[in-house]
Amino acid sequence: MNTNKIILEEQGLRDGFQTLEQVVPTEKKLEYIDKLVAAGMTRIQVASFVHPKLVPQMADAEAVCSQLDKKDGVIYSGLVLNLKGVERGIAAGLNHLACSISASDTHSQKNARLTLGEAKKAFKKMVSLARQNNITVRGGIQCAFGCRYEGKIEADRVLDMVDHHLDTEIDELALADSTGMGNPKQLGELMEKVVEKAGDIPVILHLHNTENKGYSNFYAATEAGVRIFDTAFGGLGGCPFIKSATGNIATEDTAHTAHQMGYETGLDIGKIAEISMELETTLGHKLPGQLYQLIDKKEIKII
Repeated sequence: MNTNKIILEEQGLRDGFQTLEQVVPTEKKLEYIDKLVAAGMTRIQVASFVHPKLVPQMADAEAVCSQLDKKDGVIYSGLVLNLKGVERGIAAGLNHLACSISASDTHSQKNARLTLGEAKKAFKKMVSLARQNNITVRGGIQCAFGCRYEGKIEADRVLDMVDHHLDTEIDELALADSTGMGNPKQLGELMEKVVEKAGDIPVILHLHNTENKGYSNFYAATEAGVRIFDTAFGGLGGCPFIKSATGNIATEDTAHTAHQMGYETGLDIGKIAEISMELETTLGHKLPGQLYQLIDKKEIKII
């Protein structure tokens, strides 16, 4: 991987929309996806295959996938939390699935109705089924840096889960600060070990800005060698099954920071900001992201 390039995976369509009170229509989701691709986004998580009664905003996952105007060079992925989700993702025609379980036993039971031990066994089956169907698998570990229910998550537990995931022959490894509890020192030290363990397997980091540390954690992770990050336009996001979960680090803000640090992203920040501006108007309130609000004020310089 080009060490001077940072890749952002857009999570707004999934992580962002799943927390909204109003359901975004399928056609509007497809419009946003096309706009994101036009802005240079090459990785987009378009949906999660979860029970529609639990997350009604994702009830149209199959409809979104069936109507995608897929472009060459763009990864369209879906999140799956169990074997049924993998089956649905395969049937929907996606060739990239994010199979994810939690490092927190309590969160695992709330999010996937499985204990940590059960989730680890289920994860192996999920990866196996996906690989049998020639699906690229991103193996995820949620709550890797802290849990609102259990508190501190020991680094040794996370590293054991990293080994567990790598043993299943996943194609990518992702760690998530699902609760936004991680701090730069903790995150930098752990990610150095994770990157070393992963070797040639790409490592992805999913950051939330709940405690306003998301961007400092982004910097710490780049110092540790991470080059792929999940973001959401406008800073949308959060988990319905985590108390006080708030948004992801914003796509515009993160790309802008990366550019200032000398990294390439291939993204047109202005075009992404336009999506956030439009959604702000639709929702009738400001989004957590900061940069799109500055760009909207034409007289302010962005360098």
